[in-house]
Amino acid sequence: MFAKKPYMKVIYFLLLFAFVQSAHAQDFCKQIKKDISDDKTVFDFASPFDPVDAPPIRVTRNYSTNGEYAYDNFIVVFQVPCPLDDVTAKAADGSTMDKEEYVITVTFDDNTTIKDDTIKINHDLTDDRSQALRIAYFPLNARNIQNFTTKKITKFSLAKHELAVTPELANAVMHYIICIKAEKEVK
Repeated sequence: MFAKKPYMKVIYFLLLFAFVQSAHAQDFCKQIKKDISDDKTVFDFASPFDPVDAPPIRVTRNYSTNGEYAYDNFIVVFQVPCPLDDVTAKAADGSTMDKEEYVITVTFDDNTTIKDDTIKINHDLTDDRSQALRIAYFPLNARNIQNFTTKKITKFSLAKHELAVTPELANAVMHYIICIKAEKEVK
């Protein structure tokens, strides 16, 4: 009997450790920023976002339940930094203009892809103006929400400029979409 007590202490310690770890696990839904209009007809949701250190992928949704002006914009924002010269081209008159770019490809952990050549890739500058940014606003609909909520993104490309996605970010993005989707279903 005495020999079992140290063994039981180890089991209790392991159970306590597992409980403490799960208590500190991330609750992605609590990280979502929520903004609701006073009349409770306009709802804005966004995954965590720091403009100084913007993540390569974030999730936003804004919608209105106002019958006169109802809308639902549920999007994944993809962003890839690149050299300044990479988003401009010379015009015939010698001036500089933005390149017209349209292809976004998202690859998931099961090697399936979603490719869309109709979404315009926007260009912006980083706050310190040292780099350009390619940005795409990818709309989520019932068809592609299934992919984004059951699979993890491993990489994406904007106009053939690819960026690998860390497993941590892929997991977070998947959960942010699940959380934001659930918010509207509750309303």
